[in-house]
Amino acid sequence: MKIEKTFEIRQAREHVWDKLNDVRFVAECLPGASIVGELGENRYKGRMAVKVGPMAATFNGEIAIDSHRETWNGVVSGKGADAGSGSRASGSMSYSLNDGSSPATTRVVIVSDINLAGPLAQFSKGPIVQEIANRITAAFVANFESRLAATTVGPERMAAPPAIPQQQQSLDAGSLLWSVLRDRLRSFFRGLFGRSSTKS
Repeated sequence: MKIEKTFEIRQAREHVWDKLNDVRFVAECLPGASIVGELGENRYKGRMAVKVGPMAATFNGEIAIDSHRETWNGVVSGKGADAGSGSRASGSMSYSLNDGSSPATTRVVIVSDINLAGPLAQFSKGPIVQEIANRITAAFVANFESRLAATTVGPERMAAPPAIPQQQQSLDAGSLLWSVLRDRLRSFFRGLFGRSSTKS
């Protein structure tokens, strides 16, 4: 499944570029993700912890970065497997940086593509899971923006990014699923009662 997000941030393009090419910084912005080792040549050992109801999975695998500063775009790709459930995952996040609507701003386009195989693949079908993946991407964007702003160095301020625990909490897809279902039920009843009041 592919998900695209476009957002504008009040940061110079060079600063945004540096952070998008910092794989540890990127992992810190994604719930459940962590970098556990380096393999050289822009390749790393990574880990992703996911929880769906009673099922918990920890995907161990590799992450690679392929970036091109001359065109201001790149791709972070990864693949991994969970030994306990036999599930496998692969995905990529491509990004491109463009001039923003005003000076000293950058427009960022992120396209993520996620694939699951094995027992967890049953959760990768249907519009609800599409919405879950959309919210995960939105959470990454929000975390990236806030942490990037915290690293800004200027004449009036020099701030360090907030401390991040060594072991991030698992990505709780079960909670996200309940949140999506709750929102959809609310929308359904609002629409239902709205139609009823219109008829009366």
